[in-house]
Amino acid sequence: MRILVTGGAGFIGSHLVRALLRQGDEVVVFDRVPVPHLLQDIMDSITYVQGDSASDLDLYRAVATNGIEGIFHLGALMAGVCEQNPPLAFQVNFRSTQVLLDAAVACGVKRFFFMSSISLYSPTSVEPVPEDAPKDPATIYGQTKLAGEHLLRWYADNHGIDSRGIRPTWVWGPNRTNGLTTQYTTGLVDSIARGGEVHVDNPDERGDWIYIHDTIKAMLLVWNAEKPAQRFYTVCGSVHTLREVAELTNRLCPEAKVTYAEHSANTSPYACSFDDSAIRKELGYAPEWSIEDSVKDYIRVVMGRD
Repeated sequence: MRILVTGGAGFIGSHLVRALLRQGDEVVVFDRVPVPHLLQDIMDSITYVQGDSASDLDLYRAVATNGIEGIFHLGALMAGVCEQNPPLAFQVNFRSTQVLLDAAVACGVKRFFFMSSISLYSPTSVEPVPEDAPKDPATIYGQTKLAGEHLLRWYADNHGIDSRGIRPTWVWGPNRTNGLTTQYTTGLVDSIARGGEVHVDNPDERGDWIYIHDTIKAMLLVWNAEKPAQRFYTVCGSVHTLREVAELTNRLCPEAKVTYAEHSANTSPYACSFDDSAIRKELGYAPEWSIEDSVKDYIRVVMGRD
């Protein structure tokens, strides 16, 4: 299948593009960066289209002129930027989804994948948060994701678009440099792995850590499923505090001096744990990367140490 990946030059996108190539798909990457550094080693294997997700014309052309059969829509503004500029957030995160869906209808695209988020659940939900819990986002970012899900349902019901997606938890791994939860996950592990003095302000902060490879695995399970029972699936890894992961990383990288604040509370606007039993039972998903294995892999890949 010839697949368009918006945001394909970013953290999750660059991993997804490689996975799609491995399963034999042709990949067209749409992203705003003129030089996609995370894709340099595979540029000969993909078609790269530079464009802006805030531009209706750029998006429509990417679909209409490249023989696209399927779309992975990952391009989006991150949570912090969304809070600072809500109008731009809805232009990039919501309007782009509508334009791509319109293009999909006009061009006969077979399948549409939307990268949603656990941010659309209320942070006060009973935990683990069930998939049918009320959707009451505490952030503009979460509001754009919820609106996107509603949009996909409407296009599925009214235009027959085969739409599907996942709601992952704290996705982390090599090359993640932005996003609200980066400070809790990749940023923490990376700073300890590089040595020096590291102070953890909120060591008791809890969250569900899912490594990038398990995220990609879940995305492809949903994408390749013949007829998934539901449109969106929550996808989890395992729940840990920042202290637990910091101590684990520090044991592997003892040259770092890590200190912890005495008093700590959850600062994330998201709930801490979620129920992902649906994708496990229906599609056979199970995370393969434990927190220890994923930290070791991060150190190996980024720091060049075993």
